[in-house]
Amino acid sequence: MKKQRCSEKINLFDLLSEEIVFIILDCLNTNPFDKKSFSLVCKSFYITESKHRKKLKPLRQEHLPAVLIRYSNTTHLDLSLCPRINDHSLFAISKITSFTLQSIDLSRSWGFSSSGLLSLTLSCKNLKEIDISNAVSLKDAGAAALAEAKNLEKLWMGRCKMVTDMGVGCIAVGCKNLKLISLKWCLGVGDLGVGLIAVKCKEIRSLDLSYLPITNKCLPSILKLQHLEDLILEGCFGIDDCSLAALKHRCKSLKVLDMSSCQNISHLGLSSLTSSIGGLQQLTLAHGSPVTLSIANGLKKLSMLQSIKLDGSVVTRAGLKAIGDWCVSLKELSLSKCDGVTDEGLSYVATKHRDLRKLDITCCRKISDVSITHVTSSCTGLTSLRMESCTLVPREAFVLIGQRCRFLEELDLTDNEIDDEGLKSISRCSKLSVLKLGICLNITDGGLAHVGMCCSKLKELDLYRCVGIMDSGILTIACGCPDLEMINIAYLKDITDSSLLSLSKCSRLNTFESRGCPLITSLGLAAIAVGCKQLIKLDIKWCHNINDVGMLPLAHFSQNLRQLHKILESASF
Repeated sequence: MKKQRCSEKINLFDLLSEEIVFIILDCLNTNPFDKKSFSLVCKSFYITESKHRKKLKPLRQEHLPAVLIRYSNTTHLDLSLCPRINDHSLFAISKITSFTLQSIDLSRSWGFSSSGLLSLTLSCKNLKEIDISNAVSLKDAGAAALAEAKNLEKLWMGRCKMVTDMGVGCIAVGCKNLKLISLKWCLGVGDLGVGLIAVKCKEIRSLDLSYLPITNKCLPSILKLQHLEDLILEGCFGIDDCSLAALKHRCKSLKVLDMSSCQNISHLGLSSLTSSIGGLQQLTLAHGSPVTLSIANGLKKLSMLQSIKLDGSVVTRAGLKAIGDWCVSLKELSLSKCDGVTDEGLSYVATKHRDLRKLDITCCRKISDVSITHVTSSCTGLTSLRMESCTLVPREAFVLIGQRCRFLEELDLTDNEIDDEGLKSISRCSKLSVLKLGICLNITDGGLAHVGMCCSKLKELDLYRCVGIMDSGILTIACGCPDLEMINIAYLKDITDSSLLSLSKCSRLNTFESRGCPLITSLGLAAIAVGCKQLIKLDIKWCHNINDVGMLPLAHFSQNLRQLHKILESASF
């Protein structure tokens, strides 16, 4: 009897080591409420969960000190949901996390000054990542404070428009271990500041200089960086053919180059550049000079090129065919909104590059079923196909996509002529996780039912203005796609609370857009609030039957909600 009583007092969880409990907690990362529930079981679990958590994303800054004291092992602190972070907050963070903090995100915060940053960088010696993007009032004193983070490896300071070459120079001298720095839209930074970064920070791997007023003066120093892999020069209008022609240094390490919106670069300058970066794997020339035969021939030297993005550029037939003749197998080709893309050019590229994995032909309005026939027969390994507003493609052509491209994970068919037969065929793509069908007026519940039954991995579904979809179609999606994270049913005027009740079973849903659905009421919204606790974005604008009664459950259960679109006509405050 005595032995039996002793055995009843034993807590089996006490037999588990802390390391084993940590492994169990690692498996609960998908739902933030799981760890919270775990910590509420008992005092022992509460303490263990506090030790285990390393990443924090607080909701309110006034609770920050108490939260940090509880989670004393915090290494990554995301304050993007706390916009009013001030110097007092940074003082508290510096004091409590001085030995553990490695990464902090202040990209949406304002109210702090160089004094707060200085306390942070002086106290937290292990800081490796800082994001102060959008700190538009921060000046060189703030940049000098950042320079005290001697172990800093990654720094984002986009739109810090008041920082000049002097401030960036301080960072270059103080943070010699930098591997990544983003200076996008830092309009006060020019050749001198960028040159100092290139000279002093020899370990740089990624450099974003978008929209900086730089010229050819700093380019030689940049291309001397032995480890540079990513270089973004988007919107650098001061760089022209003469700048690139002067280059004599070969940058063997560069893999990614973005020269979008560099209007002053022609085939002459591009040819000079490609002679210096023969190992390039990804090239972006969006919204630039016309892609002519001369431009395409200048890129032949890039024998390792796997991805090229020409979005928004004029593409000639000769230029596109020349791309097809490259002695390289492209994996990704983006021609979004490119004027000049025809069946002849696209078909030629498709037949030459059979290993293509991603293709974007958004708004290529001149292509027809001829292109789709060649693409689907040649590029059967496609994982992503974006073809919004390809209005000349007939409904029969969409059947070929499902028949031949079974590995698709992302498919954008917005504003196309696809019908239920096309959806039935596409449902064969069992790996599909993103499907966009907005403004596809020929589809009905019958076609959507095939998707619900066969595409169980679906995470994002866009049905914007698909007027033929009703409750039964949404029901099949909710039942067949339990991992659904985003759905857009905006302006589906026949949708009722029945759809929302079925979608409330999708516990991972974080984005729900139902603007302009007049038949849904507070009852349906309450079901979403209770069932979908991970909801982040909600659009119920012009849903006139939702009132305060529906908003109350939302306030109680949707603690992660960040974005809400709603007009309360009958609200009473």
